[in-house]
Amino acid sequence: MVMKIVILGASANMAQPALRYLNAESIVEEIVLTDINEKRLKEIKYELGEKASYEVVDVRDASSLSAVMEGSQLVMNFVGPYFRFKTTALETAINSGVNYIDLCDDYDVTLKALQLDELAREKGVTAITGMGASPGITNVLAKLGAEQLDKVDEINTYWIVGDAEPSGFGALIHMFHIIKGKVPTFEDGKQTWIRSFQHTDSEVIDFGDPIGKVRLYPVGHPEPVTLPKYIDGVKRVTNFGALLPEFQNPMFKALVDLGLTSEEVIKFRGEDVKPIDFLISLFSHKQEEAAKHSKGESHPSVSGAKIEVIGEKKGNKVTYEFIKSAYDKMDQGTSVPAGIAASLLLKGVVKSKGVLAPEGLPIRELLSQLKEVGYFDEEKGFNVVRTIGSEATSGNLTDKTKFNELWE
Repeated sequence: MVMKIVILGASANMAQPALRYLNAESIVEEIVLTDINEKRLKEIKYELGEKASYEVVDVRDASSLSAVMEGSQLVMNFVGPYFRFKTTALETAINSGVNYIDLCDDYDVTLKALQLDELAREKGVTAITGMGASPGITNVLAKLGAEQLDKVDEINTYWIVGDAEPSGFGALIHMFHIIKGKVPTFEDGKQTWIRSFQHTDSEVIDFGDPIGKVRLYPVGHPEPVTLPKYIDGVKRVTNFGALLPEFQNPMFKALVDLGLTSEEVIKFRGEDVKPIDFLISLFSHKQEEAAKHSKGESHPSVSGAKIEVIGEKKGNKVTYEFIKSAYDKMDQGTSVPAGIAASLLLKGVVKSKGVLAPEGLPIRELLSQLKEVGYFDEEKGFNVVRTIGSEATSGNLTDKTKFNELWE
């Protein structure tokens, strides 16, 4: 059976690796690209070839979304920041009886998405939320480590991003959102709320070369929301994050605390102004000025992740650490997992219905496909440190000689 898929936000950089992957899949017969940027849609349609068509659609318009989803087997939502657009696309997909995948990295939208689980089950829909890098691969590796243990006490997830390539301001607006106010974490076996991005709660994490040691802060992310639902008995789940270069972090926190990232309208010289609009306009101007003086110089993007799973096995304390530290493009690391999850869903490998987090998928099938496309290669992939008592073993995740239990 051949399939039709709909891509929301098809012009986004984050959509492109998944699009290329799915365009090469024989099971995918038709790809409908949607966005409000018609010029870019035409360019992408030309790049993808005969499988692709496009429609200009506003993701906030439920009736237009419903119309474009008709007759499709899957809709993928790349429109961010997700907190701005809420769950409109997800609800429309569920009510239309269409399977769904997104990259949602906002904790509040994730909480609302999980409330739609029963409706999705009733409609026979599989809706996968947060299928990126973090959340996404962080969740999958956390579940992988947890499966090796008799008892799981603690899961800590960490991420660091230094994206050298200008790619719009969606990620920056998302960052402002997750470092503001109180955010969920999981302590003592229950969900609690803490103040985000406090220096007193920060931790210095060593990602190894090329990133090294970086100070990270608790942020509002989906991992502490979803992991406890899939890993029985876990007492603590955290998420810490930050940006590179490090000077940005206290600067951005100060902007948030001063109210300069607010989306509430204020009066300025008699005009209605959103502080965030002014700030993004200023950043855009600074970016353009920097580009003029860069003389063609470029710096590679860098990203890191660390997942720590702590528990017991046969009476021994056991820890699994999955660590990535690499020069890598953020869109590639985030979008490819979504493309592979989409392929598995279309092929019937993912059978569960309802609203699922990444750790609710068949993780070994997902990991095997990621391995096949080189996602875990030695240069950009994950290393593993397994500690049993005082004895530690380290190596690449794909080393089945050392870590055969992870692939069985």
